[in-house]
Amino acid sequence: MTLLIMFGILIILLVIRMPVAFAIGVSSIVTLLITTDVTLSLIIPRIFNTLNSFTFLAIPFFMLAGSIMEHGGISTRLVRFANSLLGHIKGGLGHATIFTSTIFAGISGSASADTSAVGSVMIPSMVRRGYPRGYAAALTACAGAIGPIIPPSIIMIIYGSLTGLSISKLFLAGAIPGVIMAIGLIITNYLGAIKYNLPYEKRATLKEVWKSFLDAFWALLAPVIIIGGILLGFFTATEASVVAVIYSLLVSMFIYKELNLKDLYKVIIQSTHTSVMVLFIAVTASIFGWILANEKLPLKISTWLSEFTTNTYLIMLLIVIILLIIGCVIETIAASIIFIPVLATIAAASGFDPYHFATVVAICLIIGGVTPPVGVLLFITNGIAEARFKDTLKYLVPFFTLILIVVLMVAYIPSLSTFLPSLIE
Repeated sequence: MTLLIMFGILIILLVIRMPVAFAIGVSSIVTLLITTDVTLSLIIPRIFNTLNSFTFLAIPFFMLAGSIMEHGGISTRLVRFANSLLGHIKGGLGHATIFTSTIFAGISGSASADTSAVGSVMIPSMVRRGYPRGYAAALTACAGAIGPIIPPSIIMIIYGSLTGLSISKLFLAGAIPGVIMAIGLIITNYLGAIKYNLPYEKRATLKEVWKSFLDAFWALLAPVIIIGGILLGFFTATEASVVAVIYSLLVSMFIYKELNLKDLYKVIIQSTHTSVMVLFIAVTASIFGWILANEKLPLKISTWLSEFTTNTYLIMLLIVIILLIIGCVIETIAASIIFIPVLATIAAASGFDPYHFATVVAICLIIGGVTPPVGVLLFITNGIAEARFKDTLKYLVPFFTLILIVVLMVAYIPSLSTFLPSLIE
């Protein structure tokens, strides 16, 4: 009955368009007050314990690093370098968008930061060159979805903090699937460029490619330092986020010289707003998840699955379908905090490798960023492109299909996500 009340209130609040974070929080607290003897004095410590996490500090720092790179000239230089390499191929600006998003993903770990930084540069360029606005928006949103898969990944940081798994291994688990997704998106974009007769740029000379590489060198070095430092044990994921901020500040202010103190103030305010929003979602989602755990939902789902089938392939398919549905209606960070503890218990009971399962969960929840009605990444790119939502959805189908194919590949070829983690202790 408790779960029915909570989900019923949540659905009603979402239908009346209450922001997801508030809807989750209100439905959780109202349910506790109605169905239990829990008081607000007991809820407050739970909220504090959620935020009192060294690992969670990585989230605002990575978001700040991404914001600094967006305004400090780093994303612009990555775009120029990507365009010099791929611009001459049919649909070249689209390829450059995917390539840049993949590199940027190795810095920020956030799909929203990746999409905003790359989209603000690439979408206007694509529109000026004749790309349909909806196509540019759909492509950039799907490219931005690579952000939480390629290490470092905010979702993997959350997963590790909730389950105790090695964050370094979780980062590695997403590396190969992230690269596969990037290659698949490039192929899909090439086919779309042929279908819609999209333009390509003049081939850059070797001298121009070399010049753009040198110009982007410090930007390209960022993911090497961040990911390499984590994997080699020089610093933890949280410490890496601070390194990312310091490095991006040094490059933006003293090498590229495109960020001054006045701009830095604006960047800090912007990233603070984003971080507060994410951490507020984390708080409300943790209360929601607490209720799910108290109601023994993981045990109930695990029991139902074992009674329904013992075939691990079918169990994995059911979990993928459930996650895709969840991602459509609940924001990615909130869904992660609510359902990861539940899913981790089911994974252990079903005998799935924890790092393989974590990668499947992460990709499935990330898809929610490009699917309505929540579709945060689509709202970001639609706003930049000034595109109509229905037009974007028309162009979204092939890119979304590609992402689904990658999900199934990762789900049923575990080595794609377990090979790299197996190489480290």
